[in-house]
Amino acid sequence: MMTLAVLFLSLSTLSSCNKDNDDSSAYSYSTSQQTTLVTGFALQADADVLANLDSVHFTVDYDKGLIYNADSLPKGTDVTALKVTVEFLNTVSSAVFDITGATVQADTTINYTTSSTKSIDFTGKTVLTVVSADETQVKKYDVKVLVHKENPDTLIFPQSWRRDLPGYRYTAIGHKAVKQGDLYRIMNYNGIESFLFTAESPNQGTWDKQKVNLPFAPQIPSLAATDDALYMLADDGTLYTSPDGMEWTSCGVTWYSVLGAYDGRVLGIVKGDDAYYHDEYPRTEGFEATRVEDGFPISHSSGMIVTDNKWTVAQQAMVVGGMDSQGNVLSDVWGYDGNHWGKINNIHSSALPALTEATVFSYYTYKALSGTRRYGRQSTWYVMGGKLADGSLNKNIYLSNTQGITWTKADSTICQPNHMPKFYGAQAFVNFETLTTAGMANAPRRVTTPVTSWECPYIYLFGGYNDQGVLLPYLWRGVYNRLTNYPVY
Repeated sequence: MMTLAVLFLSLSTLSSCNKDNDDSSAYSYSTSQQTTLVTGFALQADADVLANLDSVHFTVDYDKGLIYNADSLPKGTDVTALKVTVEFLNTVSSAVFDITGATVQADTTINYTTSSTKSIDFTGKTVLTVVSADETQVKKYDVKVLVHKENPDTLIFPQSWRRDLPGYRYTAIGHKAVKQGDLYRIMNYNGIESFLFTAESPNQGTWDKQKVNLPFAPQIPSLAATDDALYMLADDGTLYTSPDGMEWTSCGVTWYSVLGAYDGRVLGIVKGDDAYYHDEYPRTEGFEATRVEDGFPISHSSGMIVTDNKWTVAQQAMVVGGMDSQGNVLSDVWGYDGNHWGKINNIHSSALPALTEATVFSYYTYKALSGTRRYGRQSTWYVMGGKLADGSLNKNIYLSNTQGITWTKADSTICQPNHMPKFYGAQAFVNFETLTTAGMANAPRRVTTPVTSWECPYIYLFGGYNDQGVLLPYLWRGVYNRLTNYPVY
């Protein structure tokens, strides 16, 4: 496709070559590319149809004779009576729209050069025929006003994408998935035997299975991973470690709970004679165990996630909810900057309920850019599942676009589907997968260089437990719909 910028450069070069002493008669207008070129196409503003309708970008593909909006209008937009603005490179004799097969407007023709304020129904076939000023050249353009058939700003977990949980057995009483470096690992425990499952992708069909001879009775939910080691508590609180999940050795410390991994070390809680204390393993130089803050979750918080933070130099770790030393179920969000813990959510502007064992992950949403019909991706933290303070299970999704400071309850476009059971204690991972243009060779786009593939982030939810404490045998795969669309920018 020839972009307008390149086209204008070509025309400028052609004009310069034909120019003689600034005599305009020296310019050549013998090609239809110059005499019938549409240089701009736009819908006129109509707030009753859609806000910022006049900012929708249309691409003019002269070679294919197409005019279209690569970024489709929202699902349900009424395109039966739209006014347009058309710009040409040169004066034209006529520009006529032929409308056929529309749902409201009868088959008709509209001469834009004499009736530029008439409305057009774009639900059928619309052809713009441009005739040059000297009436020697004719160019036809198919004009398409594209509308999404589905809402792109929805979160979906199709039932058809659901798979059996790797390593699931009806006798399993413990199941935990972690990511160690570039590998996904699952520890499965049935009360007698333990098995380790390993894959390079959560979407991998077959996982490598190995039986593990643990020298201790494990607390499976405590499993955590750094890039080069796994950690897990025994039932007596002893912390064990393994480089690959097969051979485990004692770390020589006893903990009350494990929070998660941060920068090559695992963070946990130690129960002292008089209070609970923060600890880490291996300890960094100068580390001293400090008493946990009032209201800090000593157990049953969400899994800890670590993300880059635009407001701090170091990465930020975060846990949501949990239970404090007084047995209170918390709605707080605590952050860790590598040295200190602090409460980061504003309880006066947070919709988060008190939760234990919720699932939290960093993902994306989209928002409309001010004054336009374009959308920008924004990093968003999600909270799903978990137990409410009354013991019932949460089915709402909560979102934060402010690094965990403020939270809102998601609307119906981002919700847990009815076919997905309520859960607590599931693990979530975001895995980028390559989508290609196979079957999309003629897909509309605004990019100047054809896109043949792009990376789409998919959410994977492993297991979790139902309200009876029974392990759910599912691996769910989900995505924010817009992320699967062919890139148009």
